[in-house]
Amino acid sequence: MTRSDTMYGKVKEIIEELKLNGLWKKEPPPWVIDFRQRNVATQQEFLEWLQFIYLPNLLPQSGNHNILLAKNYVAPQAIRFFGEDVKKGKLLQLLIELDALC
Repeated sequence: MTRSDTMYGKVKEIIEELKLNGLWKKEPPPWVIDFRQRNVATQQEFLEWLQFIYLPNLLPQSGNHNILLAKNYVAPQAIRFFGEDVKKGKLLQLLIELDALC
């Protein structure tokens, strides 16, 4: 199994966990179109960024192979927004595992 296959599998696990916890949105928020000029300030914005920006760029069909070469640690950001929310424990663990693959 290649590194990208492993990463793809982890991304799929994270997506399933988001759906299981009711955190998955059907439509992107309007700010996603202009995300480069947006500061993520709330937990909801972080989840939207994770779903509509970060995770899609990790998928093989995105063609964005540069993201696989860079060290992009998402777990510290998740800790900042999730804090002590134990409901997000498994999601946080999956994000830590994803970081370990980077």
